[in-house]
Amino acid sequence: MRVLIITNLFPNKSQPDRGVFNKQQFLELKNFCEFRVVAPLPWMPKSLAKGDKAFLNEVPAEEIIEGIKVYHPRYLVTPKVGRNLYGFFYFLGIKNTVKKIYQTFSFDAIFATWAYPDAFAAALVSRIFKKPLIIKVHGTDINVAGQYFLRRKMMAYAFDTAQKVIAVSIPLREKIIAMGISPQKVVLVSNGLNKEIFRKMDKKECQRNLSLDSNKKHVVYIGNLVPIKGVKYLVEAFRDMPENISLNIIGDGELKMELEKESRTLNLTNRINFLGKRPHQEMPLWFNAADVFCLPSLNEGCPNVILEAMACGAPIVASRVGGIPDLVSADQGLLIEPADPEALT
Repeated sequence: MRVLIITNLFPNKSQPDRGVFNKQQFLELKNFCEFRVVAPLPWMPKSLAKGDKAFLNEVPAEEIIEGIKVYHPRYLVTPKVGRNLYGFFYFLGIKNTVKKIYQTFSFDAIFATWAYPDAFAAALVSRIFKKPLIIKVHGTDINVAGQYFLRRKMMAYAFDTAQKVIAVSIPLREKIIAMGISPQKVVLVSNGLNKEIFRKMDKKECQRNLSLDSNKKHVVYIGNLVPIKGVKYLVEAFRDMPENISLNIIGDGELKMELEKESRTLNLTNRINFLGKRPHQEMPLWFNAADVFCLPSLNEGCPNVILEAMACGAPIVASRVGGIPDLVSADQGLLIEPADPEALT
């Protein structure tokens, strides 16, 4: 079987750790089928391109990543406005690339991972090429985009077009069904992980490798710094935590400057470390070095970081939302209500 994969979440020359979980999944998929990956990148005028967006201009139109053929067409994005149009922009951006691929790689099916704008654009491709479509929904995609009427309608259109929709948690499956999609179409497949990478290691040695003070207790957060992840409540909670506890925040996002400012306001700069993005291969060290791994999200699907942290033996403190209660039992961690700094202390 030949499969065309459509997703914005995949590594590229400028972002080698982007969507690593997809890369790992697709590498396993190589044992069962042939595929090509269309991983479009946002395009905007150079005057507006800042940070990661500026470096994306260096990514080639095609590249080979660990033996996987990847195409990077560009699609128009308009920062902070026009997000309801991203699905159409995405489709227009990938259309010619998909036609070119089909000339030499006549795919039998389409797999889209991420509900919006990816799945919507993939649904249009599916109808044009008359190929079956499978969509994988992760959590943040539908939890965020699903709050907006038009985007919700576009996701429902994609789900209706698809032959199957994969949900990674029970609550996520229920949300998709609540959008009017047949329960028979929506299947539950939880995320997996590579236990050769994420495994228990010596805590003290990991702390030494990361230059962490072994006389302190270390709370670790790994993820995007965006509102739905609830990191601001974790920062607020540190006002009332003992002095010998430090917080290590790994990740980047739109709230980074705001969170750093809040840390300064609360006089916590000597206890809260904003470490930015770190290499994926470093993650097992952080999970093993952690005295607690914390995920204070307001909503989730089936978060990979929880699975990875547990595989490394890290105690968990996480919000009782989405698929997290299905992953974390009473002997593995503590579940709390979201948006409650006091519960985190």
